[in-house]
Amino acid sequence: MKKKIALILAAAVAAGTLTGCGIVKVVPIGEEAAYSGKKTFDSAEESGNDWAAVVEEISGAAVDVAEALKGDGVGDGLAVSGKGEIVEFNTDTPKYYLLVDVDGTEIKIQAGGVYSGTAVRDVQTLKNFESFTNQTEWSQYGKALNKEVDAQVVAPLALDESVAGKTVTFVGAAVESGGAVTVTPVSMTIE
Repeated sequence: MKKKIALILAAAVAAGTLTGCGIVKVVPIGEEAAYSGKKTFDSAEESGNDWAAVVEEISGAAVDVAEALKGDGVGDGLAVSGKGEIVEFNTDTPKYYLLVDVDGTEIKIQAGGVYSGTAVRDVQTLKNFESFTNQTEWSQYGKALNKEVDAQVVAPLALDESVAGKTVTFVGAAVESGGAVTVTPVSMTIE
């Protein structure tokens, strides 16, 4: 009987040892970097730190949108600048836009609400997909740059219907889809 108890007790100790049971440290959320040495990705911080350089790069590379439209167009992404008359400020959908006449061609300039696409991220060359750990971070970076557009460029203008008929001067990242050109601005003034 003593042998059986000793054998059962030895088996229990061996089972406990082999399962890897041990002391587990609970790490508070947000403090992972202090323990792992790896910082958690913050898309807002990343885009905020890059914003001035992104604006400078796109502004320096911008081609006149009217000239681009007369040539090969803007395709999947091109840094553009231009000036035109605002036909309307459209708020019929969550994707607000300025409809602008540039030398007889109407283009859209994204202007609040929901921003479509990642044109600003895709046109800039300061960072690329390899600069990030994965597709999720790359996507979050593009969305965070769109938030910078809203906060730094569009919101300060306090747009409303009264801008129709005024002149807009802009620099931004343009994409063309189905013959329609949409610009996500990195700078914009209205007179």
